[in-house]
Amino acid sequence: MQIFDISLTIHSSMLVWRGDPPVSIKVEATVENDGYRQSSLSLTTHTGTHIDAPSHFVKGGVGIDKIDLGKLIGPCKVIDLTNLTRKEILPEDFKDPIKKGDRILLRTGNFKLLKESSFPDEYISLSKEAAEFLVSREINLVGVDFLGIEKEKNPGHPVHLTLLKAGIVNVEGLDLSEISEGEYEIVCLPLKILDGDGAPARVILIKR
Repeated sequence: MQIFDISLTIHSSMLVWRGDPPVSIKVEATVENDGYRQSSLSLTTHTGTHIDAPSHFVKGGVGIDKIDLGKLIGPCKVIDLTNLTRKEILPEDFKDPIKKGDRILLRTGNFKLLKESSFPDEYISLSKEAAEFLVSREINLVGVDFLGIEKEKNPGHPVHLTLLKAGIVNVEGLDLSEISEGEYEIVCLPLKILDGDGAPARVILIKR
């Protein structure tokens, strides 16, 4: 059995969404001075590897603490789209059959951008048509290798709304740089924040 940690490490110089405050990690106590070490952490709920709750975009949508855990654990498919020549993923890019209850992760090559110091002008994102296709297949979860699944400043946020209204879990900021296409098991657990619009998550893949 192999275990792959596909979560981004949280640190003060990591890439964050354009306009978001940077991560701040401040040491509040040290072993030398206080007998123990303790730090304070300041970050948004959509920092690094994270899950969007329906309430992030859907009025009256549930918070992160009420997401069905059954959708976050189980069989998972990694789909390699690194040869894509355009910036939006379309329904025809899903070559393998997508079935009800599937959990899919999209490896696009965006993970290279996560190592940059500044937010990119463009990245590969999911189109509204692709989101509607995934909803029609009634999948449980879709994950991407960038901080956002939708193109920046997309009017009305149709991709997020389409997925979240249908109850599809949206996982963003995955590090798929060392992951090959294929079948895995996923464990994806966000922080349990009361009525949270999202939360950082530790995500692992298991290959048996």
